[in-house]
Amino acid sequence: MIFKSIHEKLLRKKINKSLIELGKQNRIKPTPIKSLGCIIDPSFPVSVDLFRDLAYSIGLKEKDLKIITFQENNNAFNVFSSMNITPDCISFYGNLTGSDSLEFISNDYDLLINFFKSNSLLTLLSSKSKAKFRVGFESVSPELNDLIFSNNIKKFKNFKIELIKYLKLIK
Repeated sequence: MIFKSIHEKLLRKKINKSLIELGKQNRIKPTPIKSLGCIIDPSFPVSVDLFRDLAYSIGLKEKDLKIITFQENNNAFNVFSSMNITPDCISFYGNLTGSDSLEFISNDYDLLINFFKSNSLLTLLSSKSKAKFRVGFESVSPELNDLIFSNNIKKFKNFKIELIKYLKLIK
């Protein structure tokens, strides 16, 4: 119990440090967008096909898209994505250690979609990712995302329409 409390404090400290570093970066939306990363909590009612369709809608091919999803444990089979992050992928000190998470953060992304609400592991993963522009929801730390959507968006279709609209507006 005490170790869990210490682990959570170390993780929170690591996230806060990473968010401060992120805040120092000059982030602008690249034109055109050539790569897309998605960090997804599969508790949302979405499928990988919806993200592929979104990538196609902004002019990308499947090879330009990387998706990683959160999984509560290693034993569950994830049909959503071949790349996963679990609580075991974070060391006691709050460092990313899982091979999928390390691979995900090693890539550069023009656009990173943080498709999750409040999740400290996914927040850490996103803050460590090399992204030029980030999109996410208001329930996540505001320092993390450049474009923030309301939590009231209930359907992916509405999210996609709004995202494309704002990506066209932002130069």
